[in-house]
Amino acid sequence: MRLLDRFRGSGAPQAREALVDGIEQALRELGWVQGEVGEPLRVDSAFGAGEMPFEHWLARVFLPRLQQARRSGRWPPRSEVAVAAGRNLDGQPGTGPLLRLLARLDDDINNGAR
Repeated sequence: MRLLDRFRGSGAPQAREALVDGIEQALRELGWVQGEVGEPLRVDSAFGAGEMPFEHWLARVFLPRLQQARRSGRWPPRSEVAVAAGRNLDGQPGTGPLLRLLARLDDDINNGAR
């Protein structure tokens, strides 16, 4: 079963936990996450702009924060990571599944129950 197949169709699970797992898997498949996901790195700018490549921000800041939100149940009131990912990852091969999962997460956070 392909990664996105788990998130499609009527009755398919779309819970945030499944999205978090899918995002982590997509990052691993791209080779951007290896081993355990540690604590989030500290950044002083949105999306780590000017501090690190966007792919590093996804793996070392976003994913650890996402996992913290899942554990605590405290989610941000808004999310725009898919827009930033679309801009920063445009043209990179193999990023389509990740971009679609990020868009679903944004939609869930921005329009779903907290």
